[in-house]
Amino acid sequence: MQAIAVIAPNGKILGADERFFRHFYHRAMDHELLEKFIHQAKNGRKYSYAIVKEKDEQKDVYVQATALYDKEGLLRAIVVTYQYEPFIDMRLTSSMASLASEFTFILSAEGEITYVSPTAQYVLKYEKEMCSQELFSYVHHDDIPLLMEKLHTIYATKEKETTIECRWRTREGHFIWIYMHAQPLLNERNEIEHVIVVAKDITKWKCCEEALAKLKNFDSLTDIPNRFYFETYVQHMIQQKKPFALCYIDFDKIKWINDRFSYQAGDFFLQESVRRIQKHLQQEDFFARIGGDEFVIVLHDVNKETIVARMEHLLQSFVEPFRYKKHVIQSGLSIGLTFFPQDGTDLDTLLKQADQALCYAKERGKGYHFYHPQQNRKTMIEQELPLALLNNQFYLCYQPKVSLDNKAIMGVEALMRWTHPTLGAISPLEFIPIAEKNGFIFEITTWVLKEACRQVKQWKAHFPTLKLAVNLSPFLLNRKEFVTHVKNILQETQFPPNYLILEITESGLMENIETGKHILTELKQIGIQVAIDDFGTGFSSLAYIRNLPVSLLKIDRSFIRDITDNSKDATIVDTIIHLAKSLDLQVLAEGVERDEQVSLLQKMDCDFAQGFYFSQSLEAEKLLQWLEQHNQSKEALH
Repeated sequence: MQAIAVIAPNGKILGADERFFRHFYHRAMDHELLEKFIHQAKNGRKYSYAIVKEKDEQKDVYVQATALYDKEGLLRAIVVTYQYEPFIDMRLTSSMASLASEFTFILSAEGEITYVSPTAQYVLKYEKEMCSQELFSYVHHDDIPLLMEKLHTIYATKEKETTIECRWRTREGHFIWIYMHAQPLLNERNEIEHVIVVAKDITKWKCCEEALAKLKNFDSLTDIPNRFYFETYVQHMIQQKKPFALCYIDFDKIKWINDRFSYQAGDFFLQESVRRIQKHLQQEDFFARIGGDEFVIVLHDVNKETIVARMEHLLQSFVEPFRYKKHVIQSGLSIGLTFFPQDGTDLDTLLKQADQALCYAKERGKGYHFYHPQQNRKTMIEQELPLALLNNQFYLCYQPKVSLDNKAIMGVEALMRWTHPTLGAISPLEFIPIAEKNGFIFEITTWVLKEACRQVKQWKAHFPTLKLAVNLSPFLLNRKEFVTHVKNILQETQFPPNYLILEITESGLMENIETGKHILTELKQIGIQVAIDDFGTGFSSLAYIRNLPVSLLKIDRSFIRDITDNSKDATIVDTIIHLAKSLDLQVLAEGVERDEQVSLLQKMDCDFAQGFYFSQSLEAEKLLQWLEQHNQSKEALH
């Protein structure tokens, strides 16, 4: 271990490296030894050495010095080297230096090299003549601007220290990477006399860094950019708002090739396929592998006619079969295309759109296809709806219901949401009719009921009067086993049945009135409440509903929307409320959004309301925060 210090002729330390301050700074400079160094220095730039013995330490410290002169030939400083091993004769210095990777330069006030440590001479394969040369003559031309900037900052501002990484040319002509830590040494006039530079050969580290960067950014099998590099590249394109076309490529028979021949054959096929595609790429195109047999091309030319021609050529290149050993492999490819920013403005959306176009191309047996928003959407929903539950794509939101009498929270309605990996958010109005048609509504409803009961059961520890409302499809009124499933769910979740409300639309109930009445009666016997949803939009009457086991009417939002401006709507709502009260039914107004609506409904003696005036539907964590804040604000008013 070696440390360097620059000492003035009067013994003052002008500067030193970190190792000096850590290991040797506490040692007092031997003035007799210093005078000896100065005396020898006056006779020329020679190395001298001596041994400083410390009584309290096990190791001896060996010291060696070199003189530094200014332009007038006056001695300005001495470079003192400390180490624990004896100094070897200078003829053997290279052998010693080969064991070290750190070395030191001293620069003059003009930026010339005035001192080079023995280790530097060995590592860089230079002799003493380096001291008379300018620093920049050894530096790679690409790194000179940065080095000049850093050194200029030191010389101009006397900045305390700076670090630089640059490539340094050795005497043999090749370049090595060195890490330089530079700091200025000032004289009594606060002028820079010298700059001490401690350097380290980091070539091996740089090679490892480059290898790691390649592993991070490139696919090991095909040697093209991987998913990480692709995402970084596209995100940059999006930030720069540069238009591009995204081509999602899928090879048609990779699984068959792996199964029929071998995985080695599959790897060969992918490598050869990449080579074929690369022959049709332009210099500015970006080609990457983002999955097993999934590849993407980013095209900067977004002219659709040009892209069509290029896709045709690309497909044509796969007409010729692949030959692996004695086998002949015939396979094509399918391509889905989408455009930024016309079709999407973020990477996830663009990938989903390109994948959707790819699926359409594969289904139609056509090699490539451009994304169209509504194309094949219904088919995809029908096919993937049964998988959505298994893949945890469904989640619940909750909308609070509030008492208009005292603004207390009556309960929450559980609302189902579906985020599809390709199509994004799909409205219940879109997928529930499909689920009812294909019979999957039973599984969906029982899942919603179970999840909602578990969640609200947790909330009831702090909100004991909170009720849960779940929508009931009229198609379930023909499933007699549904009641048994509800009982099992309540028992499993330990949810009290008298706090559960099942809501069914008025029109749905009228279409299944016979079996529906029987099932609703069974549910009421358990203790569950039944509510008529969207009341006023069907063909029933209050006189008819009084014979059903119903305890709550929900007035459709279409009547509430213009209640303050349309006298007919106000009359209808007022009539429904008063007739419902006469039949001992409670009433809830849907879609309440304005303060005037709340005031008028209060005057009409409406029991409850829900809508954006109070809160939109929220995911569980945010709904819990809303419940707590609502209660706090309510308590503050009292």
